[in-house]
Amino acid sequence: MKKRITLSLDEDLVEALQARGARSLSAAANDALREAIVEDAHRAALLAWLDELDAVRGAPSAEQLAAADALLDAIERGEPLPAGGDGKVSAA
Repeated sequence: MKKRITLSLDEDLVEALQARGARSLSAAANDALREAIVEDAHRAALLAWLDELDAVRGAPSAEQLAAADALLDAIERGEPLPAGGDGKVSAA
């Protein structure tokens, strides 16, 4: 069921929604808002899971965070994983 409301949007957002090629601006805005809400829910669930891990295992050390950042950076650049590495970052 749809509820009719009035929104005031920034011009650049309207242009971006129109560029999506949706059947209407309302449909494009509805889809974009739905995607944002789903992403927010996933992000909140991930953060809750990470908080649970921290409570059980303790927060990662600065070294572990740096190693994880370096690994993710290498993956983003398309570099192979380190020799003998399976992509795991030690939690010990």
